[in-house]
Amino acid sequence: APRPLRPPSGVREREKCETRARSQSGPRDRQAGFASGRRRQLRGLKRYRRGRRSVNSMAETEASVEAPPAAVDPRPEPPLGEASIAEVSNGAMRDDSADGPGTPAPATPKKQSILDASPAVDVDESERERDESPGAVALFDLDHTIIDTNSSWHWVQHEVNNGKVGFGMLMTALYWFSRYALGLGAGAERAGAEAAELYAGEMEDDLNERVATFFRKELSHRVRPGCKEVMARHKADGVRCVMCTSSWQHPARAAAALYGLESAHKDVISSVMEVDQSTGRLTGRIQKVAYGDGKHAVTKEWAERANVDLAKCWFYTDSFSDVALLEAVGFPVAVNPDARLRKHAQERGWPVEDWGLAEDKSKKPRYAYACLTMKGSSQGPG
Repeated sequence: APRPLRPPSGVREREKCETRARSQSGPRDRQAGFASGRRRQLRGLKRYRRGRRSVNSMAETEASVEAPPAAVDPRPEPPLGEASIAEVSNGAMRDDSADGPGTPAPATPKKQSILDASPAVDVDESERERDESPGAVALFDLDHTIIDTNSSWHWVQHEVNNGKVGFGMLMTALYWFSRYALGLGAGAERAGAEAAELYAGEMEDDLNERVATFFRKELSHRVRPGCKEVMARHKADGVRCVMCTSSWQHPARAAAALYGLESAHKDVISSVMEVDQSTGRLTGRIQKVAYGDGKHAVTKEWAERANVDLAKCWFYTDSFSDVALLEAVGFPVAVNPDARLRKHAQERGWPVEDWGLAEDKSKKPRYAYACLTMKGSSQGPG
């Protein structure tokens, strides 16, 4: 059979080159097509905008041409001293005044606008009620409310390193702190009674000084940012800020003085360790427990003594264990609450606020907690 005719070699090479060029330039051609299409769209959009501007300008020109001239009142101006009809109808002349008829009335003062006369739009109802409630008090819980941590747990660690607290008491504290964090602290009075026995015979003034030094060195930087703002607003409105905590009187007084609350002993609401007044030493017994319903009872006793109406008071706390006092005050506020308090506050319609965490939590302890042993450590933080 005869062989098929093939095109000349030059033609074959040209076809190969064209095929190779199409395969290599295809994507670029597509990109160029997209770019050209985009340019056409932009040119069309510019033409559309120019057309709209020209139409608007023509409409404004026609409106200005067709507008009728203002009507001119054909009546002559009244002579000097006589009132016009409009002035008489508006009551601008007083015929019965002491100056006689034809005397102009004094200018009416300009009415103050609503925005000038009324308070700021974003002022809430609670702030208005605060201004109308002289003698009101804002009560602040300490742990996890004013500060973002539990001061009692830090104190236990401090005392372990001082050799004051042993391993057994440390485990007991861990158990109760865990229950408190879950809002299940009922029965913590027993742990408090055991802790109070550790300080039997110690001079109260010495313990006050140790606790104040501890708070100043270890916890002064743990205040929640939102607490500072709320406390400053209350003070600006003349509202008293009072500590109301389940802690003993010594940390409560130290924290009140450090964080800017009222620091007089009679105006600090807390649990109380009994003191022998004749010797000034702690007896190791509990005098008052401001926990759970006990906090409500202690606060109510303080309010009656200080002539304070709880219905005009705020109470800021994080724990469900304080629900009895929250129900008793006029303005309960849940601050970074535990799960049980958050649910209860939502059901009751109480405000739930997030005061944030301390801005500076980078402070390093001045001693290692590796010495949390059964016997503690003979060296304290100094």
